[in-house]
Amino acid sequence: MSASTLASADKQIAPAQKLKDDLEAVGRAISHDLQAPLRNIMTMCDALGHHPVLTGDPVIRGAVNELALEAVNMRAMMQAMLEYVRLETFNAPMSLLDANELAEDAMNALAAEISAAGAIVTHDRLPQVTGHRGRLTRLFVYLLDNAVKFHGPQPPKVHISARSVHDAWEFCIEDNGIGINEDGGDTIFNLFQRLHTSEAYSGIGAGLALSRKIVESHGGKLWMEQGRDEGTRFCFTLPRPAMNGGSIT
Repeated sequence: MSASTLASADKQIAPAQKLKDDLEAVGRAISHDLQAPLRNIMTMCDALGHHPVLTGDPVIRGAVNELALEAVNMRAMMQAMLEYVRLETFNAPMSLLDANELAEDAMNALAAEISAAGAIVTHDRLPQVTGHRGRLTRLFVYLLDNAVKFHGPQPPKVHISARSVHDAWEFCIEDNGIGINEDGGDTIFNLFQRLHTSEAYSGIGAGLALSRKIVESHGGKLWMEQGRDEGTRFCFTLPRPAMNGGSIT
């Protein structure tokens, strides 16, 4: 390799490394510099909320409760930002995984939400994939939580399917919910992008952005489609394991 080629490669690597270093610095700031004052704010809110004089004034009590709620939301946003940075900077180890187990683990994690919504969540026999167990479990949690949460008057029905596409598996999580207008395009995958008010649906608008980052960290793609009848389909691809083709288990 010539000296000029090496120099060109170094120029390309340097900005990428600088970006990674900057993101890691942001992650450290979120983990340490920002968490401490936020904990202090939440502690003070709790103390004020139990103050015998202040709690007697409904206006002050309401203001303290509102401040405490905003602090909780801020903590959730900081945690989402930290996870987003980690997905961008940390290469997680991959292993052979059973997607049936990933789906079941996610369903168990969301058992309370599924029960409260009266949801029915089902899945086909799913294949083996190559990936990081923690990240892929969170992927299923984010997408299933999204499907269960955004429902109309009918109880949610959610189904997970998978099919072979070239050298990957294509998964789809389809629901019968309120749907998403496709005019928004990829903006729904922006961090903290919300399509509804917090009064209508809870959440901070981070799940889809984190889902896409997880899929991309595995070399796949994530996109949204309209459901066949009503609702929405979120589809993503994951690598097919080379050792056995990742057959349906």
